[in-house]
Order: sequence, then C-alpha cells, then structure tokens
Amino acid sequence: MSETIIDEIDRLMPLIIHSTCLKSNLWKSPHEELPLRDYALSWVIMDRTPQGRVAYENVTSEMVDVWEAEGIDWQQRAVINLKVASQELWTHQKLRKDGSVVWAIMMHTDGFGSSRILLSPYLDKYFPDGYYVAIPDRSIGIIIPRDLSMGEMQETQDLLESWYDTASAPMSPHLFAPGDLIPEHYSWN
Repeated sequence: MSETIIDEIDRLMPLIIHSTCLKSNLWKSPHEELPLRDYALSWVIMDRTPQGRVAYENVTSEMVDVWEAEGIDWQQRAVINLKVASQELWTHQKLRKDGSVVWAIMMHTDGFGSSRILLSPYLDKYFPDGYYVAIPDRSIGIIIPRDLSMGEMQETQDLLESWYDTASAPMSPHLFAPGDLIPEHYSWN
C-alpha cells in the first residue's frame, strides 16, 4: 500500500478551497488556513477519467504519514507538480494596444486555475509593478496588474462578477492582494 501512496506523489496538487467546505465537514483532506481566513489550502491527487475528465482524490492522513516517513516534502512536491503543469502560466489574456496585460486568466483544462496564483515568484516576473488576484471559481485564477485605468478596472470587475455568478464552484467576485491567498510560511522554489 505505501508503495502506491509514494507513487501518488507525482500527481499531488495544491488546491485552494473555500472555508465553507471545511465547515460542512465534506472536506476531509489535510488543509491549512490562508491569511484570508475564508479560504484554505488543501491537497488532492489528480487523475483523469477514461473520458479524459479531471478527477480528484482527497489526500488522506495515511498518505501524509507515508510521505513524511519517507522524508518527502509533500507540500513542496505539490507546488513542483503545479509548476510542471503550468508551462503556460495563463490560458487567456486581454492586452492593451501597447501589448501590456489588462488581465491574464488561468483556466487550464486540469481545473487548477485558482491554484496557480500560488506561483507568485513567476507571476512577479510578469507583473513587477504589482498585481491583484481573483478566484471567481475554484478552477479559474485571474491576474490583474495594479496599473489599470478606472475603465479597465470596471470592465474587469464586471467580468469577475459575471464569472462568479455562473461558477460551478464559486469562490469570490473580489480582488485580493496575492499574499492574502498564499500561506505565510511558504516559499516556492
């Protein structure tokens, strides 16, 4: 059994979840609160169904015990797996006439778009003057540079609210500072 659990580390991914999942006792996986207490970071094993759809298996305390007994930094490994799956940091973007980004959307087919906001060292390189993050749906992460005009900001907020209103796993229609949704003690290498 532990050999199978060790092999599953290759499919381990971080997942940002809404705290309502925890309060309802539907979420049994290990998790930790994020600085913005309405959200938590958890971990799942990603798989694909025979039809090609993404499926998640909750990480169990048994899995964590095996990984830790083997000396595996499983949380770091989850981020490495996310980085590997993120050759393209975002899937959609809106550009200004000068080529600068108005917004970048992470809506990857693996369903971990919101988790990609955890890759802040890479996002910092693209947005050195700062940015906001949004997670209207658990599968969607949005990056918005801080230098938007009032009109661009309103258009972006309307877009966020529209996605939130039609989300299959709604998270929030609001903009956040990146640090609001990244664990304080984490440093991604």
